Amino acid sequence: MKRHLPFALTTLRLLLGPLALAGAYLNLPRLIFLPVLLVGTLSDIYDGVLARRYGVATPALRRYDSVADIIYYLFILGVMWRLCHDVVLRNWPAIALILLTEAGAILTCFFKFGKYPATHSWLAKFYGLCLLFSLTALLAFDAGSWAVISLAAVAVLANGEIIAMHLISPVPPVDVRSIFRLPKK
Repeated sequence: MKRHLPFALTTLRLLLGPLALAGAYLNLPRLIFLPVLLVGTLSDIYDGVLARRYGVATPALRRYDSVADIIYYLFILGVMWRLCHDVVLRNWPAIALILLTEAGAILTCFFKFGKYPATHSWLAKFYGLCLLFSLTALLAFDAGSWAVISLAAVAVLANGEIIAMHLISPVPPVDVRSIFRLPKK
């Protein structure tokens, strides 16, 4: 049973995204997004921790985790569109930059290695925490442009490092802590 927990936590994020979007369209109170975002982030952290602890941390599970993250955050982007429409419109260049760097990281890995990226670097983990704080500020507390702009800055750094890792590395980097820790194969 324990060996299936990491997969279940990753799948939980796939369910939280549509639930959050439904909550936005049902006009639920904004504070409802605080536990959704918190559970989404904690499931993202602990699916990997538990996968390593139970010996089920495979590249396929890591890639599933990365795909689940993208799908979850696309739903959250839909929630932003619904609840923070004016902030999204005012900051569309920053949001476009976030999406372009995400796409750049995915496409770079896919074209070079034929696989979905699963670097899980420290900077990517920091970016994940920044997503939690920025999205909580926007969705739960109706924050303004600062949350989007600061998130875009972190996204450029984190995704830029991931792109560079894939360009430099001779093998697909999986669970590499930083560009300075790439394997020498």
